[in-house]
Amino acid sequence: MKTNQLSNNNWKTFGKFFLSIVIAFMFGSLSYIVIMGAFPNFSLRYSGEENWNLLEGYASVISLALLLGGLAFAFVEYTEKENAKQHEKLVEEREKVKLSYDIYKAIFEKLTAPEQEAARRWILSNISIKKDGEELAAWYEQTHARILLSENGVEGGIPEGQRSVKLTLNCFDYIGFIANHYWDVEEDSLDWISPPIAKVWRRIGPYIKHVRTLRGSKDYYVSAEYIGNLCIKWRQDKGLPDEEYVEKTP
Repeated sequence: MKTNQLSNNNWKTFGKFFLSIVIAFMFGSLSYIVIMGAFPNFSLRYSGEENWNLLEGYASVISLALLLGGLAFAFVEYTEKENAKQHEKLVEEREKVKLSYDIYKAIFEKLTAPEQEAARRWILSNISIKKDGEELAAWYEQTHARILLSENGVEGGIPEGQRSVKLTLNCFDYIGFIANHYWDVEEDSLDWISPPIAKVWRRIGPYIKHVRTLRGSKDYYVSAEYIGNLCIKWRQDKGLPDEEYVEKTP
């Protein structure tokens, strides 16, 4: 079956090539006949008689006309191609803007969802930032115990702290994956998303890295870590202060 298809394709290619040769030959022959047929009128107009000595000058005029026509055709073709490229570029830019807007809208809806805001608020009010000289293991144990504490009740068998951290990590992981693969994160975007992400990641970033070490899982919330570190670094590069959480504020 494949052999027959290959043979048919070869015959089609040969047929197209042969047809192109025939058309080119016919066009050349027709052009020759028309040009040579028009020469006597050209000669009578410029010399008053049929003078074949003028054939060289006549051929030069025809060649010049063909050259100018070719240049004009090339210019028109070039202009059309450039216009087509500009149109494609404009369409691509519009699609890119629309995609960015759709992604922005999806991230906005995730970040501003009531349960997400409540989860981040729990983290900000219950998990302290690891200090530079503080021992990681001791800080982790204290933080882990606070996360698993169920003083405010358990929902679905999961303590509020654990549920808040899980919700936040899943949200950040989604944003980080999108930013790393589909979204060109620009200055305006980081200016908007960096405050809520950076101040939360300063608290749970070391915790997640230690959990990754304990589990031996190198890909544990790597996309969340990507966007968290990106937001922190962007704010540091801009000289922006770390935003602190203050209770009883919106």
